[in-house]
Amino acid sequence: MIRAPEERPVTLRDFVFLGVVLAAVVAFLVRLWYLQFVQSDELRVRGENSSEASVSRLAPRGRILDRKGRVIAGVRPEVVVTAKPSIALKHPEVIQEVAARLGIDPKRLKREIEEHARVGELPAPVHVGADLQVAAWLAENAYRLQGFGVETQPVRNYVAPLELAHSLGYVRQPRDVDVERLEKQGIQPAAYVGLAGLERQYEAELMGTAGRERVIVDARRRPLRELGVDHPIPGDDLVLGIDLDLQKYALQLLGGYRGSVVAIDPSDGTVLCLASNPTYDASKFLGGLSQDEYSALRDDPARPLFPRAYAAAYAPGSTFKLVTTIAGIEAGVFSPSRPAFCSGYYQVGRKRFKCLGVHGSVSYHRALEKSCNAYFADLGVRAGPDALRKACDQVGIGRRTGIDIPGEATGTVATEEWWAKHRDRPYSTGDTVNFSVGQGELAVTPLQMACVAALVANNGESYQPHMVRSVVFPNTGETRKIDKFVLGKVDVSMQYWPLIKSAMVAAIESGTAQTARIPGLRWAGKTGSAENRKDHDTHSWFVGFAPLENPRIAICVMVENGGHGGTRAAPIAKGVVERFLNGAPSAPPQSIASR
Repeated sequence: MIRAPEERPVTLRDFVFLGVVLAAVVAFLVRLWYLQFVQSDELRVRGENSSEASVSRLAPRGRILDRKGRVIAGVRPEVVVTAKPSIALKHPEVIQEVAARLGIDPKRLKREIEEHARVGELPAPVHVGADLQVAAWLAENAYRLQGFGVETQPVRNYVAPLELAHSLGYVRQPRDVDVERLEKQGIQPAAYVGLAGLERQYEAELMGTAGRERVIVDARRRPLRELGVDHPIPGDDLVLGIDLDLQKYALQLLGGYRGSVVAIDPSDGTVLCLASNPTYDASKFLGGLSQDEYSALRDDPARPLFPRAYAAAYAPGSTFKLVTTIAGIEAGVFSPSRPAFCSGYYQVGRKRFKCLGVHGSVSYHRALEKSCNAYFADLGVRAGPDALRKACDQVGIGRRTGIDIPGEATGTVATEEWWAKHRDRPYSTGDTVNFSVGQGELAVTPLQMACVAALVANNGESYQPHMVRSVVFPNTGETRKIDKFVLGKVDVSMQYWPLIKSAMVAAIESGTAQTARIPGLRWAGKTGSAENRKDHDTHSWFVGFAPLENPRIAICVMVENGGHGGTRAAPIAKGVVERFLNGAPSAPPQSIASR
């Protein structure tokens, strides 16, 4: 049977479904029209202002090790309080509360937050070293402490923050000026950057590669969504030539005196000791100093922030007679057997330049042994100021040595141009006399004089001093050794160097430096006593190298207002040299630097 198809009646349900579909299509078209025509300008601006940003995840800073492989600057986990500046600064009452919990001045906390204003609503470290109770309180109250958070970060840790402050420097959270400086060097600043010493010099090696949590942010720097995470890569390790025990001992010997001890390996320029006194506690910079605390350090008349070993320049006194000898040799006026007469002074016109004693007819060997001013004044005048200036340049005086620490001073050598610019009288023979004995318009750094001692030890050649012996790459374990470079070179006949060394040995064994004698060791030295200001004791100097054969250490000790070189500087040099060569001094001086 064939039946006709049955027709289904259209129901209300069909009309409702059709209406819903049509309404959705109309709504979609209306919304599309609204976005394209009504909100197009606003959305275009928002799209242009949104960008990708990243939240830095601090990389562990590279370690710094001493010559024996001991870590002297490492990292340790620290509780770090963070703040989103654009949020936190809108809530001063929260800043007050957090500062009270941390036990710091609210103004200081606010200043730290303002220093990071450029990151907007991304978290930035504003306080290091909160205790666990405060950390727990911050975490528990994060919902109401607008903009504040807490996390653990790897933060720099100094093993000897006092003894090595002037060598290592310190790190801190970067300010705008730090960001600008590093970006000019092509370095993207990390959460902590080096501000002095090796920490600053080797920023690129030490900082590592920060981890990045990449996010999309809007024009107000508010995070919109996460894109991914790159894990941090630790920085490179630096291995130094400094011996931590030697550094500590040098400062112990300086005691209450202001001054410095510089010791280098004459064979390649590696720095063994770089001590400046007084010093400061570099670890205090890690958590941030208040303005009052920093001002107290900066304005301290003892100048503990000042690295005297390489940034201070003084008249070298009689230690400069080594350079005068070189000038006389090169000028062709030096003869070891030619005597000069010392009647207790050297006379130029009506002016008398004092000597330490009355030496009578004296030749070179005895003149250096007893530090006769009259002999070296005569030698310097016969050589002339140009020869003295040339010798200074050859040994590295009057210019930076190029040590791998920022802030090195050049010192002063009075060239004709310098004299015309800084003095309103003509240069005279008396000025040459002062020049010859390390006085007058002459200033050197202790580091430069250590290099002079090394040059004599090496028979006329010295090497650029350097703190870092090698760089170790932690990811591969590979090591890059630091090359040595010639600093000073004096090309004279080899016959003269044994003469100079013999006279320096005599200075220790029977001359002005007898307080530097070390039982069983034959070594060379020269004292100096430099006048500086009226009514003040002279600066005390000593330079030398040891052992006499195959020298392993060249040293310079400078003690401000310490009196005669044999009284203060020479005993300190003795202790440092004996400690380096033998491990311990035979008779540790108990009161070398006590006032």
